[in-house]
Amino acid sequence: MKDYISYYYHLIVEELRLIKGKYFFHNQQHYYLLEPVSFSMDSLDKINQFQEFLHSESSFYHQIIKNVQGNIVSMIDQKAYVLLRLSNVLNEKISIYDLRVPWSIVIPQNKRFLNTPFPWFQLWEAKIDYFEDFSLRENKSFSGNPVIFDYFIGMGENAISYLKESLKELPSFDDLPFVPSHRRVFTEMSLIDFYDPLSIILDVRVRDIAEYVKECFWNKNYDFREIEDFLNQANFSKIEFQLFFARVLFPSFYFDCLEKKEIPKEFMVRLEEYQFFITDIYYYLRERYFIEEIKWLKKKT
Repeated sequence: MKDYISYYYHLIVEELRLIKGKYFFHNQQHYYLLEPVSFSMDSLDKINQFQEFLHSESSFYHQIIKNVQGNIVSMIDQKAYVLLRLSNVLNEKISIYDLRVPWSIVIPQNKRFLNTPFPWFQLWEAKIDYFEDFSLRENKSFSGNPVIFDYFIGMGENAISYLKESLKELPSFDDLPFVPSHRRVFTEMSLIDFYDPLSIILDVRVRDIAEYVKECFWNKNYDFREIEDFLNQANFSKIEFQLFFARVLFPSFYFDCLEKKEIPKEFMVRLEEYQFFITDIYYYLRERYFIEEIKWLKKKT
């Protein structure tokens, strides 16, 4: 690999390390990451345009480096790779408070080179339809416990209904601030991964924190007072709090497991605890920010 890096980038490699399919190395000036990609060239061009904007707004984001031929992608052993010059962020796990840092970059319309999945419900509906159709063909054998399957499908449908009702109050999606976001945020995610421009999507501010909160629960790694503190400082509008809860309500973690055909027993064991967890979040938001009522969510008695 050192020879390929020298050929494509004219860099002298020191201490090359392969970690989870990615190559980390440095020279006397900078640290680098050579990362395999599966994007189309059109998508990579848009990612490159967007990362140039990101890099101009914040020094935290890594920078895409073109090879000596002026290309974003280098083909190595029939695989496409992109080289990133790493920023000076520490190689440590993210905290809940790191999720606020990208909010300083509100993306203007003329810089939205990437597509956004917002308002989410189209993707959620398609996902539920796919797995319901698949479960009928497979007689639900792929999904583990049918009770769990039906429960999370119902939870997803409730999230969609709540999201649609919430969006009726919004005159235009452009009224919301769009910021650099991620498809998923994991508690074990490093700052190096968090600021990787290849993993960035455009979405509203609540996306990352909602995914992080759900991840914290299933990893048994949550502090409800910390979540409250974060939300108290977030300065979300009412519609953003509603969007936050709609996203908390949608069981993305379960559908991710269905896609991998790996259904943890944890889902059955902690199902009641999970419902109380999201109910606690709901009542916290409803008492402080007057979000719309969900009648089927009841406090633990």
